[in-house]
Amino acid sequence: ILKRSSYFTIDMNCNIVVELCTGLVDHGFIRTFRLSEKTNLFKGTVNKGTIKGGIMKIIDITGPIYEGMWDYGGEIKPFRLGKVKMEYAGVEYELDSLENMIAFTGTYFETPGDVHGYTANDVPLEKLYGIDSYVLQMPCEDLKIVDNRPCVFADDMEKAEKGKIPEGSGIIMSTGYGKNWENKDYLQKCPFLNKDAMDYLIDKKPLIVAFDTPSAENDVHPENAFERYFNANILTVTACINLEKIKNYNVKLTVMPLKILKVSLGCPARAIVIED
Repeated sequence: ILKRSSYFTIDMNCNIVVELCTGLVDHGFIRTFRLSEKTNLFKGTVNKGTIKGGIMKIIDITGPIYEGMWDYGGEIKPFRLGKVKMEYAGVEYELDSLENMIAFTGTYFETPGDVHGYTANDVPLEKLYGIDSYVLQMPCEDLKIVDNRPCVFADDMEKAEKGKIPEGSGIIMSTGYGKNWENKDYLQKCPFLNKDAMDYLIDKKPLIVAFDTPSAENDVHPENAFERYFNANILTVTACINLEKIKNYNVKLTVMPLKILKVSLGCPARAIVIED
């Protein structure tokens, strides 16, 4: 068995060379194992002369931003990819211009900072990296329709739980709705949580919640379900995609919001889930 004082390296032929320093003699001895093409050392261990490697799978849960995409309407103007010219060192360049890109564009990181007095940039990155998270798979087609939208009830969440969710974890609320990202009625037909489901979620005391809906509140008969949610100081990733592609119950969630100062409510972000 590999001792604490042992280590391994990878040679030019993709072999793992393991050196075991036993302490029984004044030198170590070498064992070599072949590394499979599909194996990496993300969770590699050596035990009784074999390599046990975990295959890391990264799932991008970030929705694409493009001209003609959905937006929240009202005074918000549609996102537009424009062009601006810039001259540098005698050469003229044409740069992309991200016009009308607001804080709630695409997949975004949301904080209750306006309630608690901090900004998105105040949240340490180490708090948003590799978050131990639990996935609740609740397909849209299995949800009840309320006010012409799929509705998540507390019972749906309870049935989707495959084990205990520790306090301070991430909770990923997957309905598979991200597949509708490019649909014209994406915003109007998205699923939401009723107040009982929101209370059930809050009672889990998560650090962060990821939704694949752009609007988790009932806009026809509002229940003010988010008031307690924001008061509980829960972070959020809104409008994710590909959550239905996650196979494991326990995964790692990483969220990287843009570093824009003085933004409290939301900020565009790249978010990924890691399965291993």
